[in-house]
Amino acid sequence: MLTEFPNNLYRIYFPLRSDKIIPELLKLLKIANLEKFLEKNATGLKWRMLEIELEKKSGSEKERLIALGIFGLVLFPSQTGVVSLEAAAAYVEYENTQINPVAAILAETILTLNHYRKTGKGAMRCCTQLLYI
Repeated sequence: MLTEFPNNLYRIYFPLRSDKIIPELLKLLKIANLEKFLEKNATGLKWRMLEIELEKKSGSEKERLIALGIFGLVLFPSQTGVVSLEAAAAYVEYENTQINPVAAILAETILTLNHYRKTGKGAMRCCTQLLYI
């Protein structure tokens, strides 16, 4: 899925606005009171609480929750046990549009690495295995 080259080169990936992430996740995952799953500083969702919901779900809702975990914990890790809102936005956008974000993410990563090289400051937080692929 994420390692494939985009099928349609004329469709562009645009990140989801931050105020739209939680409402869109509510529609996809069908979890009531998703706001209570937010971290104290509202940077992500607690995976431990999402795991509890995972046990209650079945079918496509369960698959979507597992896919969100893969996006947030494996591909775009931020904090241990937290699915960042940025990773959730990438997941929601992929689910809604089927536009592969790999090209956009790779371009952003290359620009960030170049900026770090020029300034000599900063640290990279990403899935380096995805970069190798």
